[in-house]
Amino acid sequence: MKIICKRELLANSFGMTGGIVKAQSPKPILRNVKMEAYPGEIVLFATDMEVGLRITLPCEQVLEPGCVVLPADRVALILKESREEFLTIESDGNKTIITGESRFVFATEDPEEFPGTPVFSEENFLVTKARYIREAIRRTIFATDNESGRYALGGVFMDYKENFLNFVATDGRRMAVQQIDASVHGVYPEQKTAIATPRSLMIADRLLIHGDADVSFALQDNCFMIQSENIFFYSSLLEGRFPEWRVGISQLRDPKVLPLPMELFSQAIRLAAIVTDKTFPGVILEFGEGRMTVSSSHVDRGEMERSFPVDYPDAYMALKLNEEYISAFLRAVGDQAAVKMNFVDARTGVLFETEDGYRYLVMPMQLDGKLRKHPETKEAAGESDEP
Repeated sequence: MKIICKRELLANSFGMTGGIVKAQSPKPILRNVKMEAYPGEIVLFATDMEVGLRITLPCEQVLEPGCVVLPADRVALILKESREEFLTIESDGNKTIITGESRFVFATEDPEEFPGTPVFSEENFLVTKARYIREAIRRTIFATDNESGRYALGGVFMDYKENFLNFVATDGRRMAVQQIDASVHGVYPEQKTAIATPRSLMIADRLLIHGDADVSFALQDNCFMIQSENIFFYSSLLEGRFPEWRVGISQLRDPKVLPLPMELFSQAIRLAAIVTDKTFPGVILEFGEGRMTVSSSHVDRGEMERSFPVDYPDAYMALKLNEEYISAFLRAVGDQAAVKMNFVDARTGVLFETEDGYRYLVMPMQLDGKLRKHPETKEAAGESDEP
């Protein structure tokens, strides 16, 4: 095999495939990136047997088609540190030579020992946009629970139903759901589900860099697959039973609705975070008669209070929420999003909802009676003496 290729183009793609490689892989051959050269193009492939990535690149100077496995760590550094426009890569099956202004020679392993290079050959799949997938990942992955004994909660549930693909994550105390449009190519079941690992989704997020690119997305019984432009990525799935997430959201019947002034609300939560920590994470929201007061207190860190106008003319209401959970939601949507807060009382889940299909359900904490505006109105706040 012998090629002459553009160094910068190869470096960017090699960096992505090399990111799949585990330096301590129990199979030494998997510490490499496989390169296949065909007339007019080259293919890079890496896998750790759980995830796999194939990238196809144009290459006008394929002098000798063939295949070679390249050590991921060393070749990545060569491509990064070199400055010439083109590099020559050749292999005779025993050694590999990379030539530019410098010359590197190293022994090569047998490409036949490397797993075969897969392609996206599905006839039935979903089609959506790269930016939708990336947004769904970023808005849900933080709500997974890696410490739970329930293995399925450590991943993101992907649920296709009625022309929508939902990404769902929960740790039992909060739940994040992003709904995205997805059309069907071929024939697809009425409902198809899978649980993706956080690692696989973080890799997919890094790969889908062109937001308007079409993405072919397939959910299989043992893996999910993504094809977009010159990239094919697949990953094995988590096993386990995921909670019936639609049931949790549907429990909010006839909720009150408060449109949030996001800049004011976000600033108040950031200020409240100054006097909270994991031992005292609660933030109290008190609102009614056109104003909201955000307050928090800590035995060592002090107290904070911030009040601002809201579009809520109804009677007084108070909720206590975990500051970390709310801050994570605010980072996911940003200050410019249009957000509505749906709630029933101080003991029922609070649902934050955006106009673009994002829903974030948070279970409230128990109010402790330290209410700012109307401490005598325990009934109005929905407070209970029960734990």
